[in-house]
Amino acid sequence: MNKKHAIILIVITLLLVAGIALAIFMLRNSEPVVDTGETNTTETSVEQAIPFVSALDNPAFADDIDRDGISNEDEVQYGTSPEDADTDGDGLDDLDEINTYGTDPTNPDTDGDGFWDGVELINGYNPNGEGTLN
Repeated sequence: MNKKHAIILIVITLLLVAGIALAIFMLRNSEPVVDTGETNTTETSVEQAIPFVSALDNPAFADDIDRDGISNEDEVQYGTSPEDADTDGDGLDDLDEINTYGTDPTNPDTDGDGFWDGVELINGYNPNGEGTLN
């Protein structure tokens, strides 16, 4: 081992020892965390940041919890979820599937061709059967 390597090894060792000593010092001098059961009032809850998240508690959205434009009562009749604006998860809102595209909001692939309705529409294909959209 030459002199240059020995110096590098000594410096690395000193840095490691200093880091360990600093960690021990910080651990010994830190205050323990005690759970007092109190809520931190400076934290913002999701409901505070995004008020519509707790739609069940908000009378303005009591008739349309998922805010998709379909009342909860009508969602039951359609078989769609009153808590999810896109029941089948195909990328199209239930209201658009019912009123605009004529697709099945409970089936992600209305025409059964292996492609989700939303994917077909994005790519210019007909989600209700063969062919492209006009």
